Amino acid sequence: MIRTLFAQEFRITRKWLFTSVGIALLVALAAFALAMFIGALPLILGVFAIGIITPMVMGILVASYWRTMYGSEGYFTMSLPVRGRTLYAVKVAYGLLAVLVSAVITVLATLAGVLLFYRSLGASSAEVFEEIGKLIDVFGLGVFWFLVVCIVTQLAFTVIAGATIMSVGAEGKFNHLGFGAPVIGAIIFYVIMQIVSFASMLFIPFGLKIDEAGAGPIVAQGMWSDFVASVTNPDAGDPGVIGLGIVPVSIVLAIVLAWWGARSVDRRTSLR
Repeated sequence: MIRTLFAQEFRITRKWLFTSVGIALLVALAAFALAMFIGALPLILGVFAIGIITPMVMGILVASYWRTMYGSEGYFTMSLPVRGRTLYAVKVAYGLLAVLVSAVITVLATLAGVLLFYRSLGASSAEVFEEIGKLIDVFGLGVFWFLVVCIVTQLAFTVIAGATIMSVGAEGKFNHLGFGAPVIGAIIFYVIMQIVSFASMLFIPFGLKIDEAGAGPIVAQGMWSDFVASVTNPDAGDPGVIGLGIVPVSIVLAIVLAWWGARSVDRRTSLR
């Protein structure tokens, strides 16, 4: 049944996903090709087209989640012989897969655009990859992959948070507001997360050491001391540590939100 639900999610969203991503890639390709002849200005359009791929995919998933769970198709979805938490889990898993694929497409498309542009300037592919390698070396390979894991964690957190906010917003005590309930919830959640993110960067002892040579190792230190130094002494210079406390916080919050969202769909769904 889970495989069937997953396949259904793909059938529901594939048209919009393929169309939107395809158009963005075509615009980016045209912009990068134009940049080969008239200079770097069209690169801005190309980078923008690539940069909105993941947000577009998220927007399509949000619309599909709301429509199939609480909108015009909600009664059919809730009549399926599966528990609400299973529906929630399948939709979150599919959403995460779609977002990760869109992120990979974004990276590959950006890399292709950079190669096209620099090849037009006479640089070889080997030279371009050498420069990219130097950029990675600034962080170190281990830290680079750790940062990739951090990005994936944040994407997963965003997908789970979005699904949970919509599910809680559709509960009986809120659903008279329609889609306005999750919108209000998202705004409140965003404000809270900004505060939590800032506090976690300052106080949680987990950060990335920064020195003159570039990014250093992961250290058990937050940004509080550097923050105090910058406030009390304007000549203190750049911070020596970039706080990464939001990463473990996001993992914990994602688990809590997943439990809350699954419980909401399972016990408190209201389609009135």
